[in-house]
Amino acid sequence: MLRWIYPVTCVVCGESAPLYLCDSCREKLPHVPRPLCLYCGAATFGRASEPDRCEACAPFTRPYSWARSALVLEGETRRLVHDLKYHRASYLATPLADVLYRLWQSNPRVASRQDWALVPVPIDSRRHYERGYNQAALLAKELGRMLGFPVVEPLTRLLSEEDKRSMTRLSARARQQNANKVYALSPSWPREAASLPPHLVLVDDVYTTGATARACARVLASLPGVQEVGVLTVARAM
Repeated sequence: MLRWIYPVTCVVCGESAPLYLCDSCREKLPHVPRPLCLYCGAATFGRASEPDRCEACAPFTRPYSWARSALVLEGETRRLVHDLKYHRASYLATPLADVLYRLWQSNPRVASRQDWALVPVPIDSRRHYERGYNQAALLAKELGRMLGFPVVEPLTRLLSEEDKRSMTRLSARARQQNANKVYALSPSWPREAASLPPHLVLVDDVYTTGATARACARVLASLPGVQEVGVLTVARAM
């Protein structure tokens, strides 16, 4: 009845769409071009000397097993992500999680396993208060519903002095140093939790330099019983 009175329409073209994003507009969003680095998922444009070590990830340690992003952070993708993140458009979590679902199903190696749990990248309490929600947690919840996977939240994000200037204003090296300090195991999480699946997937909205993914994956990989950590993001900054 509500859908008849208030029909859901595509936020891009305005046509009727069940998930606020029609199939046509979803397909027109800029997808990450191939070939990809098999480790970090960056577009290599054929320049990588090794398939799993591109210029973007070569200087760093490897706490996660793989990372993949669905879209390039430009044009309509940037607007959708920013509306979800900064403009209280929480309803966009469903269509963007659908984008992640399609990306997941396109990877047979990970899609063939059922012992995954989704871990949203946490935000600090100040940003949670300002936004009213954690956009990564909304994405993880919707994706978990689509895949039938549990969502667990063993991580917390602290607020450092450097972080008060916003991570987006820091250099790649400074971002990594700051990320290593602010992401930690939540004090309320039982470290010996036996119910934690052996395969975990970090879920976030944007992969920029990979500093957040590496810092979070390092904490998760230290938990007992964890065998693999992957990273899944809606968009990637090119």
